[in-house]
Amino acid sequence: MSNRTRVLTALALALAATFAAVPAANATHQGSPTTQQLVEHCVWANSCKFKPSGGMQIFNGPRQFAGSSTNCTDFNQTRVIRYEATTGTKNTFGVEISGGVKLGQIYEASIKASFQREWSWSETQADEIRQEVGPRSRVDIYVSKQQARVAGTWEMQFEDRWYGHYYWYVDGQVEGQTRGQPWDMQAEQRGANC
Repeated sequence: MSNRTRVLTALALALAATFAAVPAANATHQGSPTTQQLVEHCVWANSCKFKPSGGMQIFNGPRQFAGSSTNCTDFNQTRVIRYEATTGTKNTFGVEISGGVKLGQIYEASIKASFQREWSWSETQADEIRQEVGPRSRVDIYVSKQQARVAGTWEMQFEDRWYGHYYWYVDGQVEGQTRGQPWDMQAEQRGANC
């Protein structure tokens, strides 16, 4: 047997022994839970916390059509227009996080401790305005809500390994509003189809 053959044989045996000693990844790894599964199981963990990363971002929410009035006469008219709009909360975690569930209570406590604000899961604005409506015109009422966005991490610690780990972290964000954020109302007049 030549030196070259001996070296190649020894190398092949060493390589085979290395792979035989290391268990296959699938043998020790049970797969990974989805983001939704992780956050759902957070409430059963020994420790379940939401930790905001960075500050609370304040932004104007989308405009919502809230009401209208049409004047098909040839004269200006003053109309009382009633309107109503609702905003809610959404998140990127794929689970319900609201005031009625434990995740919501954990989230609320974290927002209060981190930002000294009270989270509001849903808010409705209902009001009426007196609006001058021109002849053969329509007035549409739009409202938008100042909203808040909080990015952060759900941190979980389990007593027993879950999917091979004691600790899990899930990043994402929640959009909604804190109590007292203002609404903006706009009235837009345009020609009516009378």
